[in-house]
Amino acid sequence: MSDTRSMNEFYQQIAKELIEVRPELEEIRNSNVQIVLLSSTHKAKSKGKLVFGQCEKVAEKYKWAIPADFTITIFEPNVEGFTDEQLSILIFHELLHVGVEYDEESGEEKYSIVPHDLEDFKTIVDEYGTNWAATE
Repeated sequence: MSDTRSMNEFYQQIAKELIEVRPELEEIRNSNVQIVLLSSTHKAKSKGKLVFGQCEKVAEKYKWAIPADFTITIFEPNVEGFTDEQLSILIFHELLHVGVEYDEESGEEKYSIVPHDLEDFKTIVDEYGTNWAATE
């Protein structure tokens, strides 16, 4: 089955609201970074486990087709049954992967993917618990 991705306004709105209020996302809020939220028909897996979402930095050679610095893709078959709150937690988690740094010398913003780390998981677990993605 092929992977069809499309922009998702509902996810985009969730991300916008999170960026406006979450202190952990202040660097994004204060930057010019462009993030596009996508939904995918692909049932993504990694090491035998379902992948709910993925944050990717858009390569320069694709900027002509993708008007963004990052894409966050939500894999629809894997989040079927998620509540709006669970989707919000997932999008928050993916936004934590967006790295924004300021180059003092040039004054330009530099973007990178922030790898998974203990602080990211601690933020999610402390606030939402270890079973935040469970569905009935």
